[in-house]
Amino acid sequence: MESEVNKELIFSHFERNTSPLQRELIASWLQTPAHEEQYYEWLEEWEMTHPQYLARTEEAVAKFTGFMASNQHAGAPGHETTTVPVVRTWPVRQWLVAASVLLLLAPCAWLLRKPVMYQTYTTAYGETRPIQLADGSKVMLSANSSLRVPRWGFGVRTREVELAGEASFSIVHTPDDQTFAVKTANNVTVVVLGTEFSVFARKRGARVQLNKGKVQLNYQQGRSTRQLTMKPGDLVTLDRQNRMQLRNAGHSLPGIISTDKRFVFDETSLQEVAYLLEDNYGLEVTISDQALAERVLMGSFRADNVDQLLQSISELLDITVVRQGNKVRISDQ
Repeated sequence: MESEVNKELIFSHFERNTSPLQRELIASWLQTPAHEEQYYEWLEEWEMTHPQYLARTEEAVAKFTGFMASNQHAGAPGHETTTVPVVRTWPVRQWLVAASVLLLLAPCAWLLRKPVMYQTYTTAYGETRPIQLADGSKVMLSANSSLRVPRWGFGVRTREVELAGEASFSIVHTPDDQTFAVKTANNVTVVVLGTEFSVFARKRGARVQLNKGKVQLNYQQGRSTRQLTMKPGDLVTLDRQNRMQLRNAGHSLPGIISTDKRFVFDETSLQEVAYLLEDNYGLEVTISDQALAERVLMGSFRADNVDQLLQSISELLDITVVRQGNKVRISDQ
């Protein structure tokens, strides 16, 4: 039954469109701490797109301007001023103006909350970046990627980070067995205790490879929330609709860039290599025909820059690779 609880149902609940049975189902689902955290994240997302109050700021500013214009007495020509202690209460209209200003500022404070509470690490095209988290865990952030982490350390329940792009993780175990979770925009969450794994999350889909330890993969497929427990060597691939494929891929995520600029290809198609060049270097890659796109690369080699990488690909497959600016054409002629 818990698999029936998804974002669509929760959003319907926030809009007060759920039945008593659905509300009971949600209440049962919330007994799990991870579900409770997910609930509040969805609540935050829903509130950002469904504001409960829209301040009439133009009207408030006009009233405030009129008030100021009608109270400019002190110091005016022809008026004698006398200092007299006065205790003045604000009219109702002034209180409404002040309230309108506060309501105008409140959404700004809400929008600024995340930049204050979270820190985001980013990488440019062709750049990798090592990151050490507050708990001692290590992350290697691949090119053209971002990782958002809590600015002042993790909470007491879980250690959560948000990834857009690609990264490798080496997670430390905590004395209280605190879980570590990597969340992506693809509705994919990797939950671990202590392990080494890699995550890829971009527009065309997601990949998760487990090198050591044990992870639980949670992903949304249609209206159902699915779970998969992975073992070392497993490589899970999810397409745009989160359709899952599982296979054993050894110990390296295909095409991943390490700290020594080493690329690993294990029966990686040339089409996948083209995606790698687009994601990590911002290149526009054209392959002359489908048969060439399906050819595979095997092996590991080092490349200090993208031109060396293109040259190595050309030599490995005995093909023609031509680069002009950010455009690359690959052909077998």
